Amino acid sequence: MRAPRAVTLVELLVVLVLIGIVAGVTGLTMHTAKPVTATDPITSAISAARDSAIRSGRSVTIDLYSANAQRAVTASPDGRVATDSALDVDPLTGARDAVP
Repeated sequence: MRAPRAVTLVELLVVLVLIGIVAGVTGLTMHTAKPVTATDPITSAISAARDSAIRSGRSVTIDLYSANAQRAVTASPDGRVATDSALDVDPLTGARDAVP
């Protein structure tokens, strides 16, 4: 006859120690995580247009409304962004240099 299989005390302690180590590491790194910041709607729109242009292989032009002015932003399939200088957008990355 075979003896019934069970979990030994040593196996249970090993699992509890591993869970404790993982919880400790996770708890220590939680305070070093960067908080989520609110994204600028203009930056989000430019990023979406740039991603769409890269994925589709075609230029994408969007109209942005900021400070009661309409501005056109054109994203090329190679990732470049062309826009009015008033938006302070880096032409290579599409990131805004100065957020109001």
